[in-house]
Amino acid sequence: MGVMDSIADFENADTISIDTLALEEIVQEERAREISELNRLSDKVCFLHTNLLYYRNAKSKMGSTCYEAWRTLVKKVGGSPNLWKDLGYALSINQGDLDYIANSVKDDPADIILKVYMQNESATIDKILDALIKMNRYDVLKAVHDPLSSMAQCFNKDDSGYQSNSDTGKREIISLTKNVPNDLPPALNKKYAKNPDRQKPSSLRPSMKTEENSKRSGNPTLFLTYTEDGLDTAINIQRYVNNWEDFPNITILTLNSKREEVVQNPEKFIREYFEKANFVVPIITTGYLNRIKSYSPQELTANDNLDFKYVNFIYNLIVNYYIHASGCLNEKVRSVLPQNANVDVLRDISMYPDLLPWTYETNFDEHFKAFLKNLLHEN
Repeated sequence: MGVMDSIADFENADTISIDTLALEEIVQEERAREISELNRLSDKVCFLHTNLLYYRNAKSKMGSTCYEAWRTLVKKVGGSPNLWKDLGYALSINQGDLDYIANSVKDDPADIILKVYMQNESATIDKILDALIKMNRYDVLKAVHDPLSSMAQCFNKDDSGYQSNSDTGKREIISLTKNVPNDLPPALNKKYAKNPDRQKPSSLRPSMKTEENSKRSGNPTLFLTYTEDGLDTAINIQRYVNNWEDFPNITILTLNSKREEVVQNPEKFIREYFEKANFVVPIITTGYLNRIKSYSPQELTANDNLDFKYVNFIYNLIVNYYIHASGCLNEKVRSVLPQNANVDVLRDISMYPDLLPWTYETNFDEHFKAFLKNLLHEN
């Protein structure tokens, strides 16, 4: 580079500084514009409760839109190390809950944070956006902008499945009124202690009159039993049932969801709820078949999943009921095979008449609705 070029560069130094300042101003204007757009989005979702993110109906635009908003938010928050924890702080989730999630919960922490937060009646989506703005997480905000905008458009009109009180002239919070996911561990579940079934833990067996009234009122219970490799199918079954508008009062029972009651006297609890359940639903996997073939006792530790541990005990109840109570007519068991069931499982299940009839997970909706319609018709 020649002397004249150096002089020219030196003479343009002020111009370079001016260009840099102009670039900074452009960046600041762009950021201000983004914040303005996010504030407008915040206004659009300030009346939407966070539990609407969990509305599921694949056949409707609203259902798919809510799912996409939930998926994008959970994926972006979960995609950054410890962002779920920072978001939890910003949403005023206490330190004890955050520590419990970090050390004891195996599910996606980003999803758990949303479920813990949405237990508050005022847990609207705009507060999540405001928290992300304060955290300068514009990458997350940009990703969720379009899905949340589409979601807000779906709720411009009142919908019979949701509650929105506008008597005061001010738009009230729209909240999911049924099928709200409540699968949090008891330690995180604020409504857990308020469950009327838990007010008298010493008396687990309902009276025969209570059971008869439950059947007549159309509140069937499905008792799931499964091993580790059936957990995903168990979670999917819970989601399928949550979307059954024809059967809004179905109860899905798992041992782990009733852990505090089960550990007091596991065998008593299982026997009584086995009798109470309308259907027992084994999830037939390689692990399940191996477990019911095994005669060795399985040690139970404080952190183990109770459903995995008592598969064999429940299966023995199935056998006894099949032989002695129903005369080898299977009235109680309705097995489910996961959609990716192993070929060996299909062959081996034919050796267990007490586990028939069975259906694939992909046919669960159709077949179990038919079972329940017959059950309610008989009652």
